[in-house]
Amino acid sequence: MTRGADIWLPPRGTVICPATAIEPEETRGFVLSDPHSANQLDLIIWHTPGGFRGFVNKCPHLGLPLETFPDRFLNALGDALICSAHGALFDATGRCLAGPCKGDALIPLELALHARQGARASTGQNALADKDIVLIGRLAHS
Repeated sequence: MTRGADIWLPPRGTVICPATAIEPEETRGFVLSDPHSANQLDLIIWHTPGGFRGFVNKCPHLGLPLETFPDRFLNALGDALICSAHGALFDATGRCLAGPCKGDALIPLELALHARQGARASTGQNALADKDIVLIGRLAHS
């Protein structure tokens, strides 16, 4: 079985949150659930300078969630995700740079920004005001 093949994904285009819910250079965790089963997806969204990055919230070392406290995924410098269990560091692509799973990677998720129903296009600082972050699917590492 390929790594991550056993994860459940909600339907393509599932809205996760408003784009303004995650400040630049911050992270948030979310749990998406299937109302018809026990399936759920625990995920991280990181608002990097390059855009929004999504990952399954599961360290490749032992399969534990990265954070001990809600939404506390970043290291002290704010430039890497950190696993609170063993200190593994992950860059913005999800690759492990240091720790017991060095060379492995988080499972990346494809995200997109979609305009909210009935929203008018915004520009400048308010460019994210009327957009939602939606889940498209799982990405393969390049």
